[in-house]
Amino acid sequence: MNEQERAKRRTLLARHFLLRDVPEKVLDDLIGFSTIRRFGDDELIFAKGDDGDGLYGILEGQVRIFAGDAEGREITLNLLEGGDLFGEIALIDGKARSADAAAMGPTTLLHIPRRQFVPYMHANPDLCFSLLEILCARVRWTSSVIEDRAFLPLEARLAKWLVSLAESSAEKLESGALRLRLKLSQRELGALVGTSREAVNKQFATWRDAGLISMDKGTIVLNAPNDMRAIVDLA
Repeated sequence: MNEQERAKRRTLLARHFLLRDVPEKVLDDLIGFSTIRRFGDDELIFAKGDDGDGLYGILEGQVRIFAGDAEGREITLNLLEGGDLFGEIALIDGKARSADAAAMGPTTLLHIPRRQFVPYMHANPDLCFSLLEILCARVRWTSSVIEDRAFLPLEARLAKWLVSLAESSAEKLESGALRLRLKLSQRELGALVGTSREAVNKQFATWRDAGLISMDKGTIVLNAPNDMRAIVDLA
């Protein structure tokens, strides 16, 4: 591994809250355990029920976490971008994966095997507290998603996700509009908020007519971010 590649992996790990406060030596040790895995668009990274073989970090690309049933219906649980870590639940308990993960476009991942991470964690107890933090964050996030699907109307659920995606990763245009970096189809958005592609299409048509959103080369642009936030606040 050359120094440029090592620096890239260190940057990924260091900017995540799970590991940002650990000593540099810990980061270097984890990098030494890691390998690189590459996936094509819509390629499965792991499936629900697979062995929890380790922790993943996104170096480049995007990942969708989802669950499906025997009839082919799917629900999107989370969307992850560069810098995000995932797979920590199976990393800790050693049990099977609790959901599916697939690449969205060409994706490069950092993989830290469980067989090396767990003994290292025992030798470095501070990592245990860091993992507890990320698990608590996941539980809080899951609870909020359940509440939104139970109590918020579709317009507010969809607006909330778009605003969240824009705030986490968007390009600010001269007009003040926010262009999402994450490319999502209406089917994927429907799976994310718990509705059909047709319902998303209908809501988008209403917002386009009102000037709230537009499309730019397949990417969603929030023309009036504050108005979208107001939709959520008033729900």
